[in-house]
Amino acid sequence: MDAYTVGQLFPHEDYCTGREMNVAIPTEGFFHILMALKKISRKEKKLFTKGTITASLFEQRDIPFLIVDFGENFSIDISFDISKFDDETRRIWIASETNAIAIFLVEATTGIIEGIRLIGVGFAPKLREICARQKGQTGIEQRVHLIHSAFTTKDMIRHAIAKTVFKQHS
Repeated sequence: MDAYTVGQLFPHEDYCTGREMNVAIPTEGFFHILMALKKISRKEKKLFTKGTITASLFEQRDIPFLIVDFGENFSIDISFDISKFDDETRRIWIASETNAIAIFLVEATTGIIEGIRLIGVGFAPKLREICARQKGQTGIEQRVHLIHSAFTTKDMIRHAIAKTVFKQHS
């Protein structure tokens, strides 16, 4: 079990590349999100740690996209491709009832965790259902690029098939 602590290094070295990235890291039950950004502003850090988060699910051509919107034009979208999972991993992942997502805000240049949020999405079964259709498919990566060229993150939010809102309580 990995320990995640604000102010400490993100424990998965293979993701500490020094580059900016938004990536879903599969877990046995669901996934974590790594947001590695360079020069994180005070405003971004405050929106991440204290603001309202809206999670939205967008689907196109058997590919689900999770959009995480922190407000004030600070949002990310992540696509899911489970076609690379082996059969057993896919079976366990799709059968899981977990809906919790840990989101990590990491300074890309140092690998230091600047913030952690935990959310649970009610649309987890729908996301898994979409992913289950990917079994045996190829060309998912190419479709993701085509979808990204056709839809902005704002378009994905506007055409989302499900949403969950999380307010930070002080």
